Amino acid sequence: MRKVYIIGCNWLFSMLLIVGIAMAQSGSGLHHTDVGIPSEEIFNLSNQILKERIEMFVLQHYKDNHEEIVVNCENLPVSIPVRKNDWDIQVESRYGGINNGTNLLDVTVFSKRSVYKQLTVTVRVQTFDYIVVAKKLIERHQKINENDVELAYYETTNFKRQYFTNVEDVIGFRTKQILQAGKPIFASTIELPPIIKRGDVVKIRVRLKNLDVTALGKALEDGRLGETIQVKNLSSGKRIAGEVIDEKTVLVRL
Repeated sequence: MRKVYIIGCNWLFSMLLIVGIAMAQSGSGLHHTDVGIPSEEIFNLSNQILKERIEMFVLQHYKDNHEEIVVNCENLPVSIPVRKNDWDIQVESRYGGINNGTNLLDVTVFSKRSVYKQLTVTVRVQTFDYIVVAKKLIERHQKINENDVELAYYETTNFKRQYFTNVEDVIGFRTKQILQAGKPIFASTIELPPIIKRGDVVKIRVRLKNLDVTALGKALEDGRLGETIQVKNLSSGKRIAGEVIDEKTVLVRL
């Protein structure tokens, strides 16, 4: 089950702006009632209500699933004066969709009669997950077993490479590079181990229409199931490419 949080907004700038506006209005004799809302009908729409609406929008448009999602918004005013029982909030993504990291949202507070306020809100989406990491240093070309890995809680907001959330997904794979203890294991850093290794003596099976011919050969490179590798015919010395079909056989189609 994913956990979602929306945390405090950076509203110091908005507070200073409101104070400045209030001072300007005080000097000119302007008050909220001068914009067409009788004082007894004014309701101060809090930034907490705005945050909740923004959070709802973000969660509706964020497609990925994570253990924890943190929504942090900026540039919200402390409050917006509106008419009681005559207000609503519209939220739109500036560039469409919600992604990890920084997003710009256009927020409009409006009524049946007019628009109270339009503002641009910066929203940062952070994601956190339990992901598979190396429990200890794992050497290059080492086959991974259950004692080599564990789950650790990581911020995954800026991860561009595929990571794993299930230990079983990496068991039996071979490392392509040295993996440091405590570091995430990405799909690009592991591979299935070859079932044929360079130097292995293999059976070369040549298929020509309905005719099958076999010969002994030597693998010139590692090969995984389904891969095409170079082999050398031990009788003729000829190099040929074939598909690995099991741990002892390379199939050549002519």
